[in-house]
Amino acid sequence: MRTLTLIILSFFLQSVSAQEYKADVSNSKLSVTGTSTLHDWECVVKSFKGGINAKIENNRLASIEDFNFQFKVKSLESGKSSMNKKTYEALKEEDFPIISYQGTAEIISEYSAIFSGKMKMAGTEKEVVTKVKISYEDGKIFLSGEKELKLTDFNIDPPTAVFGTIKTGDEVAIHYNIQLSK
Repeated sequence: MRTLTLIILSFFLQSVSAQEYKADVSNSKLSVTGTSTLHDWECVVKSFKGGINAKIENNRLASIEDFNFQFKVKSLESGKSSMNKKTYEALKEEDFPIISYQGTAEIISEYSAIFSGKMKMAGTEKEVVTKVKISYEDGKIFLSGEKELKLTDFNIDPPTAVFGTIKTGDEVAIHYNIQLSK
């Protein structure tokens, strides 16, 4: 009888305590888009890592305790080597090779949450709050949405080319569709 009680208690504690879910990069997409005087552009993040600590109750996402996502600046890929080089220079990659976002989240409905945390980019750390679409299916958590940011808020000069005749816009958007699993 005591063994059965321990098994039931263990199962209960496991289902109520927060568990770590890690990003499944092969089933996720993270990218940055923006504008320039020549054309709109997109850089895809080829590799990133991250995760969240979440509680699942009654087969539903009950809470998210914290999150942490990061990627190397050099994992940003535009498909054009000259643009990649300008991007890495603007983001001060040699001194600050990692972009990160970590903090806490509050679930506001079955399908949305507010993520609040510190984003660190090019040596500047800023508080970033964003609404995130969330879902929980088949043991996996899905996060999706986008967040607009100004480069100058992070002390980043928007890149230029061809002696300043081509200029990148100050506003960029981070787009994400991330799958996480245990």
